[in-house]
Amino acid sequence: CMRKYGGKSLRTEYCHELAVRLLTGCLAKTAAKYGIGIKIVFSHSTDHYVRVYAETERSAKKANETVRKMGYILHCFKCFHRETIQEPFLIGHSEKCVECGSKVNVAGPLWLGEIFDEDFCKLMMEEIEKRSFRLKDRIRKILNLARLEAKAPITYYVIDKMCDTLSLRTPPLKKVFEALKEMGFQAIPTHFNSRGVRTDAPAMVVQKILKQINS
Repeated sequence: CMRKYGGKSLRTEYCHELAVRLLTGCLAKTAAKYGIGIKIVFSHSTDHYVRVYAETERSAKKANETVRKMGYILHCFKCFHRETIQEPFLIGHSEKCVECGSKVNVAGPLWLGEIFDEDFCKLMMEEIEKRSFRLKDRIRKILNLARLEAKAPITYYVIDKMCDTLSLRTPPLKKVFEALKEMGFQAIPTHFNSRGVRTDAPAMVVQKILKQINS
């Protein structure tokens, strides 16, 4: 990844999203060198490949705005905590997880901006209804999930992975979504993983919910 896309990846449960953000980051940096800004309108990870679709605009101002959306993701493999740092260089950050004190691992530099545009997804959903596609149902599902993800938090939790690490039974996703929403947090599915949930709840809160459901 570093050689091809200029950033480091991690073997996390949200590795497919990292792939999209690394690819987008490479596009953003290359465009900015030529005074071009980008706006991502759609992206997806399907059948072992990722695709990113962007609008471009030749403008020094837009190029600078594009570069400012680059940064890093810090990830703790012990407690699942993750956080973003939207800075061009990773200087002076703590190497310890703020939640459990374990060492954090770094992914990036990569794109921290939006990877879906809600309006563009809606337009595509309208367009596919006018056409005949062999995989129309699958396309519709991906577009609908991407539309929901447009304003969702960066990265997602895979409930099966967390339960396996915590030695818990894997509960129905519906119960996890309901519990998160009852506590006032976002709970949004992701097209990247059918067992994933995007939420602004801290990792420790998600763990607490899983333990409560199992009790």
